[in-house]
Amino acid sequence: MKLRLLKIYDILSDSFWFLPTVMAILAIVAALFSVRIDINIGEGWVHSINWIWSGGPDGARSVLSIVAGSLMTVTSIVFSLTITTLAQTSSHFGPRILRNFTSDRGVQFTLGTFIATFVYCLLVLRTVRSVEETMFVPYLSVNIGLGLTLASLAILIYFIHHVAQMIQVENLIAVIGQDFQNMLPTFFPASDIKIHSDQTLPNDDYWQNAAAIDATNTGYLQQTDVEQLTYLATQHNLQLKIMHRPGDFLSNGTPLMQAMPPEHVTSEIKSALRECFSFGNNHTPLQDPLFLMQQLVEIAAHALSPGINEPFTAQGCIVWLGAALRGIAKRDVLPAMRYDEKGKWRVLADPLDFNEFVHAAFDQIRLYGANNPAVMISLINTITSLAPDLHRTTDRAVMMQHLQLIRADIIQILNLPDRERVIEKLQGAQRALAAPGSSTTPKSEYE
Repeated sequence: MKLRLLKIYDILSDSFWFLPTVMAILAIVAALFSVRIDINIGEGWVHSINWIWSGGPDGARSVLSIVAGSLMTVTSIVFSLTITTLAQTSSHFGPRILRNFTSDRGVQFTLGTFIATFVYCLLVLRTVRSVEETMFVPYLSVNIGLGLTLASLAILIYFIHHVAQMIQVENLIAVIGQDFQNMLPTFFPASDIKIHSDQTLPNDDYWQNAAAIDATNTGYLQQTDVEQLTYLATQHNLQLKIMHRPGDFLSNGTPLMQAMPPEHVTSEIKSALRECFSFGNNHTPLQDPLFLMQQLVEIAAHALSPGINEPFTAQGCIVWLGAALRGIAKRDVLPAMRYDEKGKWRVLADPLDFNEFVHAAFDQIRLYGANNPAVMISLINTITSLAPDLHRTTDRAVMMQHLQLIRADIIQILNLPDRERVIEKLQGAQRALAAPGSSTTPKSEYE
């Protein structure tokens, strides 16, 4: 149930239609309510206020018809241009970036305002009656419709400005980078899970006779409810090994996890364990921290392609990737083993470590920008700036390893002075990554 609710929330927050639909429903309620007020208060009040609309039935029909028709015309034109902009943005920055546009509240609110005003005016229009019948003009409702029209014009101006800001690459990169910063407490929560030093990871032989629980869906693994898995394992005296992480693509029949002892695993337990996994057609950032990193890497890769060749865009991605790695370096990675209340391990997962984040962030950019000294220097400067925040020896070793990869790639820089400038930065980064308090620094082959 928890995973289903989270998935529904993710779908609704990412959908282009949910907020406009809610606003349209509110417009229906508002139209019915305002007309009811008009019936109760009559029309005497309107003649005492000279600055509001106070025409007859024909004028009310004309005003409401013009407003409704104009809004639908504006809506169709604006969002046709928006789709064209999104297509161009997708080809320029990558298709994964479209999620940021469809889930943007400003775009959804603009569409919702136009549709809600159209629906409101349409419903009020049907209540206007002429002289031949019992005359009724909902003056309050018509004036509210005119107010909504003026508000729609203001929203239109905001929308044009908002989209113009969204498609600027600096803002686009900053939004993705800030999203990662905001998700850090979710990806790496402050854990009170007790790490038992006397427990060691079981080897492959331990799982040789384990019962396999296969996936019954085809798609991307989006979420895993580790807490529920731990509860089920404790309840049925099982030990589980999760074989895939959120973000992995699985097909029907792919081994999802292994369980020991196999004699405790029944078909009902298998079904309950499968309910702890959620699948979908695409990646989501809910439990996949690499997804947001891949968005930044994709923008950088497109920028470094020969057809675009925008190294400044790639450099902007690099500094935000460095900020993401700094946030990860300051947090503790969740332990692989999860224990029950008695201290017995129940679930064995495979959490991402700092090494994988570094390679996911820098490998593709390093390969695409190997012949560009500005990009390589930006990578090296980012690594250097991370040195004071790398408190684990393994993290420093990973960064040192990445400097070695950069050293092997800079041979592609043909201009000798540029290559020497990159080498000088590389040597400075190696000195910065030396263990704190060490009397010696790693010697580069260029020294």
